[in-house]
Amino acid sequence: MMTSFFTFENLYGAWLDCRRRKRGKTAALAFEARAEEELLDLASELAGRTYRPRPSFCFVARNDKYREVFAAQFRDRVVHHLLVRELEKIWEPVFIHDSYACRRGKGTHAAVERLQTFMWRATANTTRRAWFLQLDIRSFFPSIDRGLLLEYVRSRLHSEELQWLAEVVIAHDPAIDPMLTCSREKWRNIPPGKSLFGAPPGKGLPIGNLTSQFLANVYLNPLDQFVKHQLKAKSYLRYVDDMILVHEDRQVLAGWLVEIEIFLKNQLLLELHPTRRFIRPVSNGADFVGYVVRPTHLLVRRRIVDRCKAAIARYSKRVVRKEAEGLILSFPPDVYRQLHATMQSYFGLFRHAASARLRDSLFVRFFWLGLLFERWRKKIRKRWVCSGKPAHLKSQYGFFRRRFRGVILLQVGRYYELFDRDAVWTASDLGMKRIPARPRFYARCGTHRARRWALVKRLAAAQRNVLLVAQSGRYHGLLKKRVGVALILVEHNRKKSVCG
Repeated sequence: MMTSFFTFENLYGAWLDCRRRKRGKTAALAFEARAEEELLDLASELAGRTYRPRPSFCFVARNDKYREVFAAQFRDRVVHHLLVRELEKIWEPVFIHDSYACRRGKGTHAAVERLQTFMWRATANTTRRAWFLQLDIRSFFPSIDRGLLLEYVRSRLHSEELQWLAEVVIAHDPAIDPMLTCSREKWRNIPPGKSLFGAPPGKGLPIGNLTSQFLANVYLNPLDQFVKHQLKAKSYLRYVDDMILVHEDRQVLAGWLVEIEIFLKNQLLLELHPTRRFIRPVSNGADFVGYVVRPTHLLVRRRIVDRCKAAIARYSKRVVRKEAEGLILSFPPDVYRQLHATMQSYFGLFRHAASARLRDSLFVRFFWLGLLFERWRKKIRKRWVCSGKPAHLKSQYGFFRRRFRGVILLQVGRYYELFDRDAVWTASDLGMKRIPARPRFYARCGTHRARRWALVKRLAAAQRNVLLVAQSGRYHGLLKKRVGVALILVEHNRKKSVCG
């Protein structure tokens, strides 16, 4: 007797996959709080064939363009992982090597490296001319025929349970009674034909679900087989619905374009995008998955560079301001963390390309970035966050002292204090009262945190650059964490190096 696939153990494994890198999300936490009960309920619903997907969260997201996204509820995402884990075992041996996205080891960088290999081979190590054909499918996800997709999926499924679950997931129409999480006016930005709300009956898969990404490869697998085994195209790869073929003969590519267009229309009920189809020399570079790909190197797509500059410019308005006492860089921990995440994201993309001059230009154009971050091995790290686990306040203070040549105001409880040479100078030149030194320090003075900006103004008037270091509320053992939150650079000293 065949063992049931809908067991608690299988659902538990799917849940572990589903929560990976998402354990801090509200939905994941709510599910985890009663995980055993939720998984037992799912197992019972699946075994009894009473499981039905719940309404999805629907919103409009914008990256390079506006997209309509349907996000399934967390319990439904667990079921998606359960289904995809089994479908992968069946379909991975069937897929061609060069279909990418939603496959292990088949991400954007693997696709780009493979395309470079094709270009290098076609140009005989850049010694001859070659061409590439780039194609895109028009409104791909909204145009997928769910009936045809289910036929492809079931053709290789011999388990009745998997056939039933695949039908439930594929036949579900998320556009019926969804939970909208943004205003309806944002749908005006969605081009006609890109929304599931206007799709014909039986058409369309939702962008945002794991199953949709995997099933897109299943749906286009007949095209992959056609191109590789009937057109005999050796240099062909596909990333979701973006396809590239490389060949040394332009006329061969033109013939393939016609064949592919006919196959898509007759066999998969899809159309090529009318304008995103072109044949160009390999030497021009192919704009593909975020990069301009050439045989010898990669360049970052112009649109991504512009988005990066626009994002930094938005932070510049929040971080940099000109006041009477000088130039103030204000970067509280939440802003500092968000800015660092943004920079890391873009630099993570840039470091795979020939982008040394691009990265240099960003730090020249936005000079204040160099005051907040250190560049290290094509990465960036926060300059004013104490690394390691300092043993005492003196070593913590020493971290900032080594990196800053001005006056340091360090928060200790309700006070901002100055230590050693800063305390001696402030007491002698500004007349502040010295107080008993802390252990390992030889001098100390300070002010209540409510009067810190009054002290900053006095220091700026004396032509001193200032670094404010605040307590973060978290601990290094028994010692509270401290991070830089503001830099005050006076006009007289602005061009001088303030960082050690």
